[in-house]
Amino acid sequence: MEEIIVSLTTWKPRMHNIPIVLDAIRNQTVKPDRIVINIAHDEVIPNELNEYFTLHGVDVNRVTDTKVYKKFLPTLLKYPEACVINIDDDFIYPPYMIEDFMKMHKKYLNHPISGNRQTLYGMQCHCGCASLTKKEYFGDYLESIDDELMKSCLSSDLVFTYLATLADHPYLRSKNMYYHNLKAIDSTESYSTFDFRKVLDDTYNYLRKRFGEAPDALSLLSSDKRITHDWSQMALLYEIGNTPGANKPTVKICTWTYQIWKLLFAVWSMVKPIIKRKK
Repeated sequence: MEEIIVSLTTWKPRMHNIPIVLDAIRNQTVKPDRIVINIAHDEVIPNELNEYFTLHGVDVNRVTDTKVYKKFLPTLLKYPEACVINIDDDFIYPPYMIEDFMKMHKKYLNHPISGNRQTLYGMQCHCGCASLTKKEYFGDYLESIDDELMKSCLSSDLVFTYLATLADHPYLRSKNMYYHNLKAIDSTESYSTFDFRKVLDDTYNYLRKRFGEAPDALSLLSSDKRITHDWSQMALLYEIGNTPGANKPTVKICTWTYQIWKLLFAVWSMVKPIIKRKK
């Protein structure tokens, strides 16, 4: 049975959040086998937080300060067979989150699962605040994440998205979206501020130059009939299918399928109340 690990990082301005965040994780309907928090060597952990870690069996992993990359990359490398769910240090997570991720993982064993609806450059994007990944989804590309890449690519979410697609394991999206539906507790301090679009373009161009063009995520996903017939993934296929340069025959199939499902859902939404009233 696969080990379930929840992985995160923190720094001084947000350390006071950690007990609240991890209490929500410990109260999940499906419990993680392990909680790993990757903290930079030079960060001082308050005594009361160390006591919390000891009391609740939280694994503290001292690592090089690679900013946002240390959220779960060290955990993937240390536990290559585990399912790793990355979280943030400033959100309270609903009690069913791990259960949701694991249900979808069992259905789609060959794909990482993202907790948001964002698509970038024709790919479902990794969600920094909630995603499920495994080392195998990235092939050997994780070993390519070096100092040069981390300095050149400020969008780690796009890096993991691109590398998984390169390895023929493009992201799917979770049935429940977490990015816009989480309770923030203290996000006043940010790890970085930047021109978001410029960072994305710079990261994407660097990855293309270093690794070459990624495979067509739409074609990879559409080859699995379970995905093309899964309502929770149809919107994803539709969105990436309408990305400029996407595979046109596949786009047409995805577009028609999605529109038919939308029509059927709309009809059912109108008919359902009538059926209930008659009963």
